Amino acid sequence: MILWRRTICLLMLAAASALAQPTSPEAAVRANLAAFNRHDVEELVATVAPDFAWFNIDGEKLLPDTRGRDALRKGMAAYFKSQPSVRSGFESLTVNGAFVSVKERASWNNKVGEPRSQVALAVYEVRDGLILRVWYFPAEK
Repeated sequence: MILWRRTICLLMLAAASALAQPTSPEAAVRANLAAFNRHDVEELVATVAPDFAWFNIDGEKLLPDTRGRDALRKGMAAYFKSQPSVRSGFESLTVNGAFVSVKERASWNNKVGEPRSQVALAVYEVRDGLILRVWYFPAEK
């Protein structure tokens, strides 16, 4: 009986330790994508750092789009409401330390139900298991 209790305690400690370990950059970005595809705003927000920032790149301009979890929460809730069919997938993914670059295809139906899609490049910076910054390049249709 004592051995059984010790085994359970060790298993619980191991599980707690695994949960405390930072998520790898790739796992953090994939969790973000999964939350996006479920339209789960709270889970999406949970994948980013409190001081999260999203930047759009337009030619020679770097345009701040979203700063912080509250802005992301508000923006994504509105986006999912306006695009209820939107889903996204990675066509490629490369990890370089804390940076994850992806080629992403977003797909949705327009207002008359016709399928649409576009491909874009993005670079995610992940620190301590959370997405800190995203640089998003212009989409190609």
